[in-house]
Amino acid sequence: MDEVESAYRTLATEVTKVTGAAEATGAAEATGTAGAAEAVRAVRPEPFQAVSEGAADAYRWALARKEHGPVTGAPAHDVPDLWRLTAEADAAAVLLDDPVCPPDKRAYVRGVHDALAWLCGQSDEHAV
Repeated sequence: MDEVESAYRTLATEVTKVTGAAEATGAAEATGTAGAAEAVRAVRPEPFQAVSEGAADAYRWALARKEHGPVTGAPAHDVPDLWRLTAEADAAAVLLDDPVCPPDKRAYVRGVHDALAWLCGQSDEHAV
């Protein structure tokens, strides 16, 4: 549990940095600040950032800090058991195999899948 908590905290810090910068840039764009469009493009989540966000959401859900599964949206009130973790990982795998899944969503789902696969013992590498 400590290793999951550590992985979650690392990703949560990274996601907060990206989200905070994007919100600040969005405020600058709304006020018409010069160069805001370039700044928005520079801060938009890249695939790695989307992967990190997906992994952070998966860890958050696995620690019962998020009320809904990151892929299925299934409600969760307690720490999900192995069956639920595996079901969510399987749902992520289905989306990854979907050829019409948008690239940004695919990157997010990849993060969810990689994190849950590690938690379920299907992979030796955790998503970071």
